[in-house]
Amino acid sequence: MSSSLKAQDNSEKTLDRYNKLLNYIPKSLEKDTIYNPEIRISEVAFNTIITTRLHYRLKHFAKFTPKEIAWMDEKVEKLAIALHAEGKYILMGQSGGYKGCSGENSMETIHLNTIKITYLNFCHGCTDGHYDEDFIEIFNTKMYQLLQIKRPDYTTRRYFGTFKGKGEHRSKIELTLTDERVFRLKIKKKNTIEYSEGIWENQNDTLILNSKRIGSTDTSLANADWIALDRVEFRLKYRLNRSKLVMLAPNKWKLKKVL
Repeated sequence: MSSSLKAQDNSEKTLDRYNKLLNYIPKSLEKDTIYNPEIRISEVAFNTIITTRLHYRLKHFAKFTPKEIAWMDEKVEKLAIALHAEGKYILMGQSGGYKGCSGENSMETIHLNTIKITYLNFCHGCTDGHYDEDFIEIFNTKMYQLLQIKRPDYTTRRYFGTFKGKGEHRSKIELTLTDERVFRLKIKKKNTIEYSEGIWENQNDTLILNSKRIGSTDTSLANADWIALDRVEFRLKYRLNRSKLVMLAPNKWKLKKVL
C-alpha cells in the first residue's frame, strides 16, 4: 500500500523514499500483533505508518468500544516510539479542504532544535480531513515528547524574525529567531561585541532562550565575547501585526520586530 507524493524535485528517487517510509516496519514491531478476542481488529498489524493510519480511520465508521479505541491509541504511540528508536524522526500534518492540495501528499525535511525531521503532509478533500486528526495528534504528541521539543502553539509563528533595540549604555541589540527554533543574539557595545546562540521555545506569550554549550575551539567565539543564557525570558507584546519583546529580567531590554 502506498500514497502519491508531490516531491519538490519530482524525482523517482524521492517518491521511492516516501513510499518506503510509509511502508517501513520497525524491527521492534515485526512481530507486534497479538490476537485478543476482546479487540475485533487485534489481528491487524499496526506496524507501519500507512496501515496504522488507514486502520485507525475505522473508528469513524465502526462502533468500537472504549477499550478497543484505547488499544488503537496505544498502537499509534508504539509506532512513534519504534520509529524514534531507529532514528526516524517524523512529524505529520495535513492540508486541503475547499482550497485543495493538488490531490497529492507531500514530504519535506525540516529542522527543529537542530534535529533533522521528516515532515509528512497528507492531502484531504472537503469532507475527510477529520479522519486523520486523532491519528496525527497522538503520533505527533508522542514524537515531540521523545524528541524533547516543545510543541508549537498558536503564537509560535509570531516569534519568527529579527528583533532590534538598545540596552544599557546605548548598546545595540539584535535577536534573530528562526522557524527552526534556533536563536542568534548579538550585542554591539562601544568596544566589544557579545554573542550567543542556541535553542528557543515559547509558552504562549513568553519566549525562553537557552544557549548551546560551547567548547574552546567553537567558531562562535571568533571576534566576540560569549554570553551564556539559561532560561532567559521575554514577554511578547503583539498588536496590529507589530511585535515587541520585553525582557522580564534582569536588563529589561525592549526589542522591536524589524523583519
